[in-house]
Amino acid sequence: MEIRPYLTFDGECSEAVELYKRAFKTQVLQIMRFEDLPQDTQPAIPDNYKKRIVQATLKFGDNFIRMSDCGPQHKLNAAETERISIVVEASIDAVKSAFTVLAEHGRVGMVLAETFYSPCAGVVFDKFGVMWNFAAREDAN
Repeated sequence: MEIRPYLTFDGECSEAVELYKRAFKTQVLQIMRFEDLPQDTQPAIPDNYKKRIVQATLKFGDNFIRMSDCGPQHKLNAAETERISIVVEASIDAVKSAFTVLAEHGRVGMVLAETFYSPCAGVVFDKFGVMWNFAAREDAN
């Protein structure tokens, strides 16, 4: 079994894809927009949703995350939550780099610092309210 995060946005998924590409120096494996769905999709997709992302896949090392915008029939709950976070374990340099990019327009929950469990750990909520929990590993390259 493999468990992977799936992030949902309210029209900001394209912007999130670009932010995460920059923060994690990663690549997009796939993007499908609502306009790419079959023409007979029911209910019909409103024009203002057609450029929104129905699914995007970003590579993270040997893993990936998926993300999308909510559809026209769904509403997204409050943006920021501490109930679920995405844990990133990487080298100290990778942690510092990604943390800095996500914090640019986000909110730092815990500044990067040495802890009993990591040589460099911290928490940041990105501009979309996603909680990223960073923990550098000494053995990561």
